[in-house]
Amino acid sequence: MNIVGLLSLKNFRRIIATIYIVLFGFAFIDFSSTLSPSFIKSLLYFQFTPSLIQFLKFGGIAATGYIIVILLTLLFGRIYCSALCPLGIFQDFISRIRIKSPRYKYLKPWNWIRYTFLAVVVGFAISGWLFLLNLVEPYSIAGRIFSDLVRPVYFWLNNVGVKILGLFNSYALHQVTFVGMPLSSLIITGAITFIVIVLAWRLGRIFCNTLCPVGAILSIASRYSIFKLVINESACTSCKRCARDCKASCIDIELKNIDFSRCVACYNCIGSCKEGGIGYKFAWQPKPKQQEEIIVDESRRKFFVTAIGIASASYLLKPLRTLAQNSSTENSQPEGSSRAGKRKNSRKAPITPPGSSNFPDFTKACTACHLCVSACPTHVLQPSVKEYGLWGIMQPHMDFRSGFCNYECTRCGDVCPTGAIKPLVLETKKRTQLGIARFHRGNCIVQVDGTECGACSEHCPTKAVHMVPFGGLYFPEVRNELCIGCGACEYACPTTPYKAIYVNGNIEHGIAELPEAIDEGPRKSTLEEFPF
Repeated sequence: MNIVGLLSLKNFRRIIATIYIVLFGFAFIDFSSTLSPSFIKSLLYFQFTPSLIQFLKFGGIAATGYIIVILLTLLFGRIYCSALCPLGIFQDFISRIRIKSPRYKYLKPWNWIRYTFLAVVVGFAISGWLFLLNLVEPYSIAGRIFSDLVRPVYFWLNNVGVKILGLFNSYALHQVTFVGMPLSSLIITGAITFIVIVLAWRLGRIFCNTLCPVGAILSIASRYSIFKLVINESACTSCKRCARDCKASCIDIELKNIDFSRCVACYNCIGSCKEGGIGYKFAWQPKPKQQEEIIVDESRRKFFVTAIGIASASYLLKPLRTLAQNSSTENSQPEGSSRAGKRKNSRKAPITPPGSSNFPDFTKACTACHLCVSACPTHVLQPSVKEYGLWGIMQPHMDFRSGFCNYECTRCGDVCPTGAIKPLVLETKKRTQLGIARFHRGNCIVQVDGTECGACSEHCPTKAVHMVPFGGLYFPEVRNELCIGCGACEYACPTTPYKAIYVNGNIEHGIAELPEAIDEGPRKSTLEEFPF
């Protein structure tokens, strides 16, 4: 290939996209914290939805990536969709691994579906329900693909490599423990991934131009781009090679027209045109009032009518949201000690990560990308299935059967791109009270079996759980003012199927008191040494 071919827009776009998807994927599967939180946040700076949510919540220069994406779109079209959108790059990869090169054809725009669906997603988001946005938002889907589906394979390959290298007395790698996710969340991620793969395999970027809310927003901006790809009618021979290579199916060769609102700036058409008949052209000039304007006006009118209806309905949805949240926790008030093994550990509220401040704010800002799930070193963060109710499905919660919140760790807040989990100074995090531990004497093996235990007290980092004598044995007692709800006690408790000590979540995170003396103060948990 000559130097001109190497420097073509198509190849330049491919290089940028390849570098980006490799770094993006590694950020979600890495278990050794190779990439720093600041680098990860810089990597995600241009992700449209996280940037927009963070800007609306906090503002600031660090949350202006979506503005740059819009400005680039107003200049050259939807460059984001092919070079910076991880799900878009993933779809391109799926299209390219086919044995037989795909042959696309022009499809009429489905603007009514595209903009109506956008209005519905925006309406639900305004009402405080992000579950629909989280299911179709491209960044979040890509994050869950790498976190939920690729990461387990990466862990498995690492552990296989440890065994193989061990045969040669090499210890370059180390064994890592992987805690599996709930089957329901894997099914949801797998189903969405399957749909995306099938659509990309058969119809190219149809997902981006039909269901993707970011694609719909950028399609509106691209209508006003200063430079647009156009067909030079005098050079065009109607060979249709450009239309066959257009993964967005937006080139109507009969009319010599490119629907630039659907063009994802892959530049395949430029490379496929042997006559050089396709290129960027300054678009801000008088245009004849023909059918294109009629189509644009009609779809835009439908969009705004639907948006107004959805926005109005969002006010009616707010009471329903409150009802849904209450119904998910109304039966969760603890009523006292349970009989051994016969009473579930009921929680008065779900437990959200440190830095999330409170349950309502967290669920309104989390896009369920699972970056924090991947970054958590103790695997305590797991995708929710029923913990937050239907409207918070797939958002992370603290699962103390999978792990515990490390007393010395702030990584989830350091990497969160939306601000749903705010970064905390370590000293602040150590006093942040996610909930308060509750002891059920009837579930404790000290009570049931008459044997010594003390695992919960042994592993409490703040000594909020301490042992007190009673009837010749020692039972745990919780000092609420010292408890931070880290779940170390619950994770260490050996009783099954229900725990003798568990954490009741705080809807609004509180502040715990510091231990009274150094010798009673925090100490590092040694849960790995616990024999049960």
